[in-house]
Amino acid sequence: MELCSTFHLQTVMTNYDDSGMVQFCLGRLVRQLSVPEFGTALGLYTEEFKEDNDLDTLNRHIHCSPSRCWDALVPGGATYNTSRSKASALPPSLRYLHVILAHTITGRRESTGVVNTHDVYFLWCMSHGHVIDLAYFIALAIQHQTERHRKGVISIGRYVTRLARHFGLLSIAAQESSLTLIGQMSPQGISSMLSMRMIEKRRGTYPPQYRLAQSTEDEG
Repeated sequence: MELCSTFHLQTVMTNYDDSGMVQFCLGRLVRQLSVPEFGTALGLYTEEFKEDNDLDTLNRHIHCSPSRCWDALVPGGATYNTSRSKASALPPSLRYLHVILAHTITGRRESTGVVNTHDVYFLWCMSHGHVIDLAYFIALAIQHQTERHRKGVISIGRYVTRLARHFGLLSIAAQESSLTLIGQMSPQGISSMLSMRMIEKRRGTYPPQYRLAQSTEDEG
């Protein structure tokens, strides 16, 4: 929860070469990463990709309008509408990619059949071979969720888990401490963490027991 309440992405650059910074609290410490470092922490970039691309120069803005992207993806189709254009209008291969987008990178809990502005841009980039800075767009999505949806479920648990693993917070000792805190949470808090996929319920336990999502247990 501390990451959600403290996450900040620097969107106003101080100079042309500034890559922007991502800042948040995690594990009771303030973490500050450049956007390329943030992407590496999330596991977005392979070593081969980093060798072939200058991460600081990757595109961080939607440089093609959603309507133009949609026209290229659905030639002769209806005019693009950000709240009504459906994935069913896309070719089969792009419909499959959209399902992945809607449940992962641009993950949301409702209206996964609608192609929003980021969806149509990402699909256009993939179909036309345009390389963008995905880490920057993910940081924007996290900031949008934490700023605009404080009263709803914030679905960024998969990113929090990767960052926690990157900073070594998923050790056995850290897991035990986290599970102790989970046991002290209200049912509403536990329900929210389950929805965010930050924790998962252990099978065959009563009263219910929980563990960090994708955590590994000591089999010894």
